[in-house]
Amino acid sequence: LEAAVIETSQTDEAKDEGEAKNDDGTDNTNENAAVNAEAGDDDDEKVVSLELEEEWEKERARSKRHKRYILAAEEREQQTIAKQNERGDRIKWNAMRDLDEAEEKQHQRDAMSVMLSKWDDVQQAQMGEHGYYRDRQRWWRHRKVERARELELDDADRRQQERETCASEKPATGTTERRDLIEALIKEIPSDPKALFEWPVKWEQVNDTLIKSKIEPAVRKRLAEYLGGEGDDSSVSELAEYVVAHIREHKPPQELIDELEMVLVEEAPTFVARIWRFVVYESEAHARNVT
Repeated sequence: LEAAVIETSQTDEAKDEGEAKNDDGTDNTNENAAVNAEAGDDDDEKVVSLELEEEWEKERARSKRHKRYILAAEEREQQTIAKQNERGDRIKWNAMRDLDEAEEKQHQRDAMSVMLSKWDDVQQAQMGEHGYYRDRQRWWRHRKVERARELELDDADRRQQERETCASEKPATGTTERRDLIEALIKEIPSDPKALFEWPVKWEQVNDTLIKSKIEPAVRKRLAEYLGGEGDDSSVSELAEYVVAHIREHKPPQELIDELEMVLVEEAPTFVARIWRFVVYESEAHARNVT
C-alpha cells in the first residue's frame, strides 16, 4: 500500500512538473513573439523618422534658398531705386541751377539797364569818380585781367556742366529726352518778372504734396539766403509759412511783393520772381509729366 501511494504521488508530481513545463514553454513563446513585434515596430518608426527628417532638411534648405533669393531681389530693387533717385536729384539740381543762372542774369541785366538809363557820360567824366575816367590805360589793363579771369571761369563752368550732363545721361535710357524736355520748359518760362507774373499757373497741380516736398523747402532756402539765417530759424520759419500760405491760397505775386517789402525791401521783387518761377516750373513739369 505504501509503495502504491508513493508511486501515485510521484506520478502526480511528474504530471504537475510536465504541466508546469508546458505552461512555462507557452508563456516564453508569447513573450518572445511580443518582443519581436515591438522590435519590428521600433524599426518601422525609425525608418519613418529618418524619412521625415530628410524631408524636413530638404524643406529647410529650400526655404533658405528662397529667403536668399528674396533678399537678393530686394537688394537689387533698392539699388535700382537709389540710382533712379540719384539721377532724378541730379537732373533736378541741374534744372534748379539753370533757373538760378537765368534769374541772376536777368537781375544783372535789369540792374545794368537801370544804371545805363541814368548814365551821363559828360557828368561822369567831370566827376572823375569812375576808374575809366581817372586813368583809362590803367583801367584797361585791369579790365583785360578781369576779362581773362571771367573767360576762364566760364570755360570751367562749361566743362563742369558737360561732365555732369554726360554723367546724368549715361546710366539709363530716356534721361536725355527728359533733360531735353526740362531744358525746353526752362527756356519757355519767361525770366522777365512782368511776363512771369502773367503766366497762368496750373494750380490744379500745386497740391499739398508738391508744396510740402518741394515748394516749401525752396522758400525756406531762399529766405535763409536773403536773411542770412538758417532754414529752421524762427524768423525764417515764420516768413516761410506766410509765403507758403500765400501760394496755397493762389494769391497774385504782386500782393506778396507788397507784403515782403517791409522785410526784404528792394530784394522783395527779385525774391518773389524766383519763387514764382519755381512754382510755375513745378506746376508745368507735373502737368507735362517731365518731373
